[in-house]
Parts: sequence; C-alpha cells; structure tokens
Amino acid sequence: MPSVLIVGADAARYFELLQARQLPSAQLSCLPDASTPSSDCGEVEVILGPPDAVAALLPHCPDVRWAQSSWAGVTPLVESGRQNYQLTGLKGVFGEVMSEYVLGWLLAFERNILERARSMVWDNKSDPGLAGKTLGVMGTGSIGQAVATAVQAFGVSVRGLNSSGKAVAPFEACYATDDALEFAQGLDFLLALLPDLPATTGLVNAQLLNALRPGAIFINAGRANCVDDDAVISALEDRRLRAAVLDVVHTEPLPANDRLWQVENLYITSHTAAPTPDAAVIEVFADNYHRYIAGEPLQHVIDFARGY
Repeated sequence: MPSVLIVGADAARYFELLQARQLPSAQLSCLPDASTPSSDCGEVEVILGPPDAVAALLPHCPDVRWAQSSWAGVTPLVESGRQNYQLTGLKGVFGEVMSEYVLGWLLAFERNILERARSMVWDNKSDPGLAGKTLGVMGTGSIGQAVATAVQAFGVSVRGLNSSGKAVAPFEACYATDDALEFAQGLDFLLALLPDLPATTGLVNAQLLNALRPGAIFINAGRANCVDDDAVISALEDRRLRAAVLDVVHTEPLPANDRLWQVENLYITSHTAAPTPDAAVIEVFADNYHRYIAGEPLQHVIDFARGY
C-alpha cells in the first residue's frame, strides 16, 4: 500500500478530493506546512504538492519514488539536486485559461475597449481589430499550442519559438532559440510562455524588442527570468512598445515601492493568468497514480537535465 503524502497550502482540499476518488491501495496523509515534517515522512513513497513545498520535504523522505507537481513549473525540484525518483509535471490543463487571458488583453488593446468604456466624447471611428496581425509565441508546448489555436480563429497569424526550431502544429512557422531575432522580426504581438531555464534567461532583451513592429504589444505569462525589465521599460518610454503586460515578475509579491508599478502602459496582473484548477490537479494525479500502481509509464515525466 503506497504511502501518499499531500503537501502545501492546498493539501487539505486535495486530501478531501482524493479521498472521494477512493484511490486503490492508497494510504493518504496531508501536511499543509512543509517546514514541519512528521516522523512518518521517512515512509512516504509518493508526494503530491507544489514544487517548492515538495523540495523542502524531500530531505526528510528518503524513500520517495514519485513526486507529482501541482504547478506547471518545477524549477525548485530540478534545482534541488536530487534525481533518484520520477518527477511528473502538471500539463494539459492550462491552455483554456491562458487563452482567455491572452485574448482578453489583445482584444482590449486592439479594440480600445477600456478607452471607449471611459470616454465622454462621441467617437465612431473604427478600431483595427486582430485580423491580419501576427503573434509570436515563445514556447510551443501545450499551453502555447492552445493559445495559437484560439487566436487563429480571429485571423491572427502565429509563429512559434522553441529550443530546436522543430515544427509544431498549429504554428505556421517555428524558429530555434538561436534565431530569436528572425522570429521576432515585424511581430505585432509577442507572448512569452517559457520555463525558467538557463537557456531562456534574458531572451526578451533590447535587441529582441527592437525587432518587433513599432507599437507592438508584449505579454509575459511564463516565467520572469526571460525578461530584461530595463529593456521593457525603455521600449515603453520610447513608444517602441505600445504596451506590456507582466503576469510574472522577478520578485513576487512585487513590493509596493517597485518602479514597475509606475511605468506608463505597463500592466501587472499578479500571477493570475492561469490559475490552477483543483479538479485538474486531482485528475492528473489520479490518472498517474493508477499508472504507478500498475507499473505503467507515468504521464508528463520531467527530464531533470532539460528542466521540463
């Protein structure tokens, strides 16, 4: 009977949901505070929780054979140094909510929705809309694919950027990271959905932003390490960027006195772009649990060397 430990702030809620699923042969327990491990941790075989909490607990759980992250990102576990277990990520569940977030912002900008809502003057000139524009998506995984499909329905062309340049549907063209400037050339919109890896650090820099079409819009809903904040601020001040939206920043929560709050046409959305649905976490974990006890390959296994 595998000993399954659910850890983190959502542990009690996940515990109740998994109890209702009646997982076969599972001995469930929960630990909301990973900083206070119990004496039973030494017997834990399976852990479910956010990667920072799981990483804090790993030194107390020598017999762990599988850990399921309840977040999309797994950086704390990749950087923990321990790799003698299977780590699985939360994938295939954020595409819809991320598509809503991205489309909401693009439509708000291109249809001037907020300006018109606040206007006290009659102005019946038409807005440009999305059709005929080009979006570049940095990151062509399942989330990027979902966003690409959603915006294509509005007549937007979509390019993708990934580590190898390998073609991925539904992107009309894909570029390797080494060809980032060619990828960015003339884009109307740039969306970053990249993981936190050494290879992605600083990719959104002054050169890349200068390659965009003048008046472009930049959105980062991946990880903050890819963005040079100074370059984004400079591009906004020079009007090379019309607007920028940062869902993630280098320090979270962002201090009230941080200069980013004061930059004109820079919008900060406090890491709310793609909230994790509880039901999806449980569904992914339950599916993998059945695979685990049956000795079958797990879904969404993380390659420690690649970091995703």
